[in-house]
Amino acid sequence: MASVAVAHGTKTITIEPYNRKSPFNSIRLTPVPAHNSQTDGREVTEKDLVADASSLRAKYFPNQDIADVEKRFNIRKFQEAAPSAHNDVPVIELDSIDFSKYIEGPEGLECRKQLAAKLEKSISTYGFFNITNWGFDPKKLEYLRAISQSVLEIPEEDKFNYLAGARQTDLEDRTKSLGGERGLGFKPRGYWAMQHGVRDSIEHYNLRDMNQDDYFFDPNRKYPDVVRAFLPELSEYYKFLHFQVLRRLCNLCDIILEKPEGFLWENYFKVYKNDLKNSGTGFGRLMHYLGMTEDEEKLTNKTWLRGHSDGTAFTFITSQPILSLQIRDYYTGQWRYVGHKPNALIVNIGDAMEFITGSYFKSSIHRVISPPEDQKKFERLVLIYFQTPKLTSVIDPDSLNSPKLQRLGYNTPEEWEKCTFADWDEEKGRLFGRKDVNDVQGDEPLLVKIFGRYHERWWQAVKEN
Repeated sequence: MASVAVAHGTKTITIEPYNRKSPFNSIRLTPVPAHNSQTDGREVTEKDLVADASSLRAKYFPNQDIADVEKRFNIRKFQEAAPSAHNDVPVIELDSIDFSKYIEGPEGLECRKQLAAKLEKSISTYGFFNITNWGFDPKKLEYLRAISQSVLEIPEEDKFNYLAGARQTDLEDRTKSLGGERGLGFKPRGYWAMQHGVRDSIEHYNLRDMNQDDYFFDPNRKYPDVVRAFLPELSEYYKFLHFQVLRRLCNLCDIILEKPEGFLWENYFKVYKNDLKNSGTGFGRLMHYLGMTEDEEKLTNKTWLRGHSDGTAFTFITSQPILSLQIRDYYTGQWRYVGHKPNALIVNIGDAMEFITGSYFKSSIHRVISPPEDQKKFERLVLIYFQTPKLTSVIDPDSLNSPKLQRLGYNTPEEWEKCTFADWDEEKGRLFGRKDVNDVQGDEPLLVKIFGRYHERWWQAVKEN
């Protein structure tokens, strides 16, 4: 493969393409732990799942005293911020897709079509929307926030024993690590480069293989004690998102694309036992923002996380009241705050779904900035699911063969090279927070063209306005 050119104004640099053979074969596809091989490769359905936390705890930690565990790790309610009194900030109210109106079976088809029609407007413009009444117990979600709080409170010196990669992205050996962006473990504060020599102030812990019990509950997998103690609760949550929320969302997208319901799930997202290569998957993230100094905020224009698009298919984020998340308005290009809906999910489209639909679905730019003064004393904590199609998925509209896209003229652009999701994920994953791409003036990083496509979707609002 030829070198990849990066252009921004008159400045051009070259980044050598990454050799994906090693990570695809050895980092992602780790050996299967001890298990019953007779069931390998079978589709994992909702009937097969051991999904609720109590059953998982009984299966994997039968002698665990949960009260003792909670005391040991100081599990207590997470204190959310009060709504900001600042009424002068530009807030966008995302469209809400009410999943209580989603009815299965032939009798619910008209209801699903109505939901799909509402979803289509958001998914083809902003690329952001809310899902409400999605079926997960709010008390369980509150408990997960409490668990996440304790995980992220581990002393820094202990976190260094469970790093997802190196201490800075530019120090990563990508033949051995998926890095702090995608690897299992902690991403430390200061991992990513920002503007004017400032480094980020974010910590997070990544989880992987949540839909594959033989991997997720492997007793030899390296977890901090507090994470291992609450694997059942974490497994329950991420399985619910994948097998309940994502499956229904895929069906609505099928209706939009004029494909039979079940097409996206069957071809991109369903799960096969212990088959990481051909299963829809993703990674979970427990994430908090530690804030910047006044001087750092001046240098970054109060930006805590630079504008970016997600490389994955769909991203599910827990809504929280701190005004920090902004999206770039599809119509104006201006930054607007995302409002809070209690117990809702914020969902955004990632690059993979944009490419699969030939850019009909929009993977829009979003960022996190410093909150209003009356919310700064509170911690911004979120749980995220970065959902991905199977690694072997070819991410272009030819593979989808949608009558809707063909009628609207959304075809594979001539400049796009054929690539799989694994190809895209490896190349994009190593660029986020890289100094020679991100330490530049203004909001936009340098744009890297890989496989004939820009690694961020900054062109979108301007080009299509």
